Amino acid sequence: MLTAKDLLPIRLLHNGMRVEYGRLAAVARAPRDVAHAALIEDQIALTLNILHHHHTAEDTHFWPALRARAPRSVAGLDRLEAQHAEIDPLLRLAGDTSITLPERAGILAELQTLIGAHLDEEEAIGFPLIMEHFTPEEFARIDEEVQQGISRRDIPVLYGWLASAADPKLRADALATVPFVPRILFRLIWSPSYQRRFARLGYPAAATARETVLTGDGAAS
Repeated sequence: MLTAKDLLPIRLLHNGMRVEYGRLAAVARAPRDVAHAALIEDQIALTLNILHHHHTAEDTHFWPALRARAPRSVAGLDRLEAQHAEIDPLLRLAGDTSITLPERAGILAELQTLIGAHLDEEEAIGFPLIMEHFTPEEFARIDEEVQQGISRRDIPVLYGWLASAADPKLRADALATVPFVPRILFRLIWSPSYQRRFARLGYPAAATARETVLTGDGAAS
């Protein structure tokens, strides 16, 4: 049986999604210059791609299996899938580069609201069902399949993005589950690199996971 610890990567991803589209909405309203606009577009594309893979895994692997294994949960699963259908058109609009960034700022803000409400419900309904009805081996296979759909080039940015959105305890707990080599890469290379990207994007200042780890805040050593 899965435990809450097994779902830490998903919880970390959810936290990243809860804040990122609001951040992007804020900077998309008035890009500083062409280079800033290009960086915002790159961040939008990255985060939408990750969200797409996340939703695909749920719709392909988790929800159909849970319908069979936990038939009493069907009403809740119907609601989660309906929310995906409501969110999908906004994802397409948010990633449509034929629409200017200032015009998409409102779309990103609306996406932030819908995503936040959806993830709250997903964690309340879906997490307990996944922990009860999936084995660690099944979950690991699904996780591996999702990761194969993510470009290796994007992994450093993905780590930095998710760490930038997490509270210190979640950052530390999640990093503690990461293998040694990527954890060291994160501390020494990926996190400093993302701090620079974070500043170039024009996001508000925030504590970074590298600071958390190196000052001993949490158990990520």
